[in-house]
Amino acid sequence: MQNFTYYSPTKYIFGKESHIKVGEEIKRINKNNVLIVYPEIFESNGLIASIEESLKKEELKYSLFNKVEPNPTSDLVYQGINIAKSSKTDFILAIGGGSSIDLAKSIAIGVEYDGDFWDFYCGKEIKEAIDVGVILTIASSGSESSPNAIITNKKTFEKIAIESDLIRPVFSIMNPELTLTLNKFQTASGIIDIFTHCLERYFTNTESVQLSDRLLEGIMKTLVEIGPMAIQNSKDLSSRENIMWAGTMAHNNIIGCDREQDWNSHHLEHVLSAKYNCNHGAGMAVIFPAWMQYVVSRHGLDKFVQFANRVFKVEINDENYLETANIGIEKFKKFIKKINMPINFKELGINDYDIDELVSLNNLNGKKTGGFYSMNEDDIREIYKIASINNLDNI
Repeated sequence: MQNFTYYSPTKYIFGKESHIKVGEEIKRINKNNVLIVYPEIFESNGLIASIEESLKKEELKYSLFNKVEPNPTSDLVYQGINIAKSSKTDFILAIGGGSSIDLAKSIAIGVEYDGDFWDFYCGKEIKEAIDVGVILTIASSGSESSPNAIITNKKTFEKIAIESDLIRPVFSIMNPELTLTLNKFQTASGIIDIFTHCLERYFTNTESVQLSDRLLEGIMKTLVEIGPMAIQNSKDLSSRENIMWAGTMAHNNIIGCDREQDWNSHHLEHVLSAKYNCNHGAGMAVIFPAWMQYVVSRHGLDKFVQFANRVFKVEINDENYLETANIGIEKFKKFIKKINMPINFKELGINDYDIDELVSLNNLNGKKTGGFYSMNEDDIREIYKIASINNLDNI
């Protein structure tokens, strides 16, 4: 186990109808002028009206920014910063999932900065940000509890992440009822996103992490068990409660702070979603099995065997560990297909692609990645090749 300092100041408010008390929560932290960041569709289902009512009850000022789109881009951040500055915003409320929250966090770092917010995505240290709160409507990204945000530069197609404790939400309101209207694809995409957040932490070179291994396995096993139930029955509140809390647990880093983490698969997928605007969870469903199939025979076989045995109940063949590990990967792919997620480029909707271009967009420039298995451009190329044609029979 590695040394660590764990910090998570976010207040979680979980339960039915919890979102209608958002005005009280903002008032409690002495904020007065709110920018609400959300997708326009929420105006038609009554959600925004209920939020406005809660804010008015506490006599809070607010402005609306309803331009949230999947895979938010830099131009939206600039728009939001201009609105926040002109309205003298002192608090940003994100309503939605990762796209809303990451957009809100990016606006928050730009409000008090005279330069270009993209400077922070190019490595400049974040020293100031206005507070962000969240009303979560989809269990997926874990951004409601993390110090991270991801934005795509609309000019360069770079999809880059930042990290700072200054952009951790001060509170996250989590009402599972708000997820009951999600369609099957959105639900499944969220499940895969949560699952792969676990995998990025699970595959580690850090030793003596038995406790967090078991916690990660517990989340993954829960998703395998209840994920299909949530998709088959959209009104299954019990399943959605557990999925929502799993999303937070998987990415607030309480079960990753003790270990080296990987994140190479996420980087590979960020190139796909920046280039082709594909859904992130669906992209991870394509990339992660391909990464596993490539790495399993090259590094960390014992961890792959443990994953197969503990998460997917594969009996260990002591005479052929590689076979055991490969069966586990195959079962993971079958789980992905069971919830109607893609496992190759064609199923993801990408028919015209250039693998060499995708490799170059990773910006390795002859260097190697870090993580569980350090990769060069040739490794990345082979993973994309597997992902482009993957199926249930070719491991």
